[in-house]
Amino acid sequence: MAKRDIPEINAGSMADIAFLLLIFFLVTTTMDRDKAYVRPIPKKVETPIPPPDVQERDICAIVANSANQLMVRGEFVEDPDDISDLVLEFFRTNEKLTSAETAQYAMDPAYSGFEFPFYNRFGIGEIEQKIQKTTKEAEEVENTPDADPALIEYFWSKVSEWEKKKSALKLYGRAELPEISPQSHIRIEVQIKTGYEYFAKIQSEIEEALFELRDEAAQKIWGYGYGRIITRLGNEPADKEFLAKKGLLELLYPARIIEVTPKK
Repeated sequence: MAKRDIPEINAGSMADIAFLLLIFFLVTTTMDRDKAYVRPIPKKVETPIPPPDVQERDICAIVANSANQLMVRGEFVEDPDDISDLVLEFFRTNEKLTSAETAQYAMDPAYSGFEFPFYNRFGIGEIEQKIQKTTKEAEEVENTPDADPALIEYFWSKVSEWEKKKSALKLYGRAELPEISPQSHIRIEVQIKTGYEYFAKIQSEIEEALFELRDEAAQKIWGYGYGRIITRLGNEPADKEFLAKKGLLELLYPARIIEVTPKK
């Protein structure tokens, strides 16, 4: 009896099919992206004149250990969602004080808000005086033989700061421009083994608080929120009007954030 031939499978096009399937899966498959917190890195600033010592009340310290235990301003916090409320408290506690009340309470340890940063308030007359004074100082330094270029730049930057405040006050439309203590800042300190998701949560809570503060101010001043300003600048980055409004809100509620090198 003759052997029957075993039919063979034509595999000539299998490579092409496999290649097409590979392309299909590459195109249709979605991959999880690493979550990261995006923040512009500030430029290095040379300060010829040492800044004054920072008082404890001007620091909003947020500390997380390797066990993801959280401490804010020396107090343990169970729920990370509470961080934004504590940042809001840091900014708002002394925000509504008048200049006279600030002068009084800043020297009174019995005052309930003594451990929080105080605000300075500048009228247009005082700002113009500061511009004249700092301009004179900058010119004197600039005209000094062999003056350090960094020192000259530093003094002219002070003039620029006061000129920005003058423009901000006009845009603000009030008699005085409130400014939180220039030494106030948020300090983040984590350990190497602190979970990255936890670190990202701290950052997002801070951003949430700053957005709420700026949004509330924008609503009061112009009748629309901070989100509209950000959206407008996303579409038209060179819009001078909205750039000025964003600058005012950032002056009122600055994002001074220091991230300490993680510890073991």
